Amino acid sequence: MRPFVRFTLRAAVCPAVFALSMLFTRSANAEAAIAGDVDFATPIDSSLKAGAGFGLRVGYHAHIPFLIVTPELGFSYYGFGGDYPASVYRGTAGVRLAVGEIVRPGIFAHVGLGRLQADGPAPDPSHTALSYDAGAFLDFTLLPLINIGAHVAYNRLDAKDGVGAVDWLALGAHGEVVF
Repeated sequence: MRPFVRFTLRAAVCPAVFALSMLFTRSANAEAAIAGDVDFATPIDSSLKAGAGFGLRVGYHAHIPFLIVTPELGFSYYGFGGDYPASVYRGTAGVRLAVGEIVRPGIFAHVGLGRLQADGPAPDPSHTALSYDAGAFLDFTLLPLINIGAHVAYNRLDAKDGVGAVDWLALGAHGEVVF
């Protein structure tokens, strides 16, 4: 499949899922949510070394029978080490799907734009491209307004002109406040 077609398909799928989740949640009970993540990140098949990152997310919990849908917008940063250190900045939109109340397992996916800022030899590998992630989480409700949990995710920042793609696995913890 041609790169432009793949990019177009990826860019169309997440907004469509986001829009559908909003349609399903209009009659549901919704609560605003603000969350923060801290991650250990390890690159996959890369000369970069492991690093750390953080993320901030805003959205709302829409309660549908047996399911909690959370459309959200987020920002994340990852710093990687190595001979030529690199940083990844991402702005994303996505959705989380979870079941349960006290113990809440779930899955999530986001898509957006990411920026690789790299210190490397010429030609400069820094670029802006499509970025996405998918993963799973397990949340615990401490109080009705506070959730904490752990997550694991596969992340990718696509290449520009076939150079500079970065794939990494993130393992982390998160906290969330629900209003």
